[in-house]
Amino acid sequence: MTKAKTARLMGALLATAVLAACSNQGGFESLGGTGNTSQGSSSGDNSGQGTETPPVTPAPPSAYDKLELSAHVGGGAYENEQVMSLDKANNALLLYLPLPGAFSQLYIDVPQVKGVQIKTVLDSQQKARVAVSIPLRLIVKDKVTTLPASRLPNGNALPMMPSGELPSLGLGLNPNSSNKLYLYFGVSAVGMFVESSFFPEYFGMTSPLKNAAGTRTLGYLTIVPKSGGYNGGLFLSFILPNDLAKIIDDHLSGIIK
Repeated sequence: MTKAKTARLMGALLATAVLAACSNQGGFESLGGTGNTSQGSSSGDNSGQGTETPPVTPAPPSAYDKLELSAHVGGGAYENEQVMSLDKANNALLLYLPLPGAFSQLYIDVPQVKGVQIKTVLDSQQKARVAVSIPLRLIVKDKVTTLPASRLPNGNALPMMPSGELPSLGLGLNPNSSNKLYLYFGVSAVGMFVESSFFPEYFGMTSPLKNAAGTRTLGYLTIVPKSGGYNGGLFLSFILPNDLAKIIDDHLSGIIK
């Protein structure tokens, strides 16, 4: 009987010692929790690495993005006057009206040739200018064939243009002015004649239109003198070089279906 009591007492003491040892090591729950926490942290790290967004490399600028069609008069009475720029946002060529005096806000829609507008815009120096906006597709893709062919109002051939007679359109700038505008559309070419009583007889001059770097001639500005009962004016001719026409055509082919 004494031996049985002694055995039970020794068993109780042994169980107490084991529990105490586990308690000193943090207990089973603590060990289990530590293991799970470590695995969870590792899993979280891997998950985070797997969902990271790689840096996006911007696409290089296209040939059209880098295209420069700004032009200034390269001599004469209108030297350094900006007369042309490219409106890339609207895929249009802007031809500025280099007339003396200032225009107020102006907007004229030209229904005879879809997309052509006459409007006040800001040039590269943030100066308000009146410009003719011509969709690029009319120059390199669609071509204008619905208008009657014509020369200058005085009957002369168009100066510095591929042909002396092209489809044309005459417009009045405003009802209270003698200034009139004539547009001529050719193959990869545009002409603009601004008629005005400001220009005297016997004074004519032609100056090249140079790009910003001064390395290319993109057209010409001709002072047309008054002749008999016909007013003089300024004729701007723009002939699009083949390499630039290819860049524009490729760009338009990607956005016009």
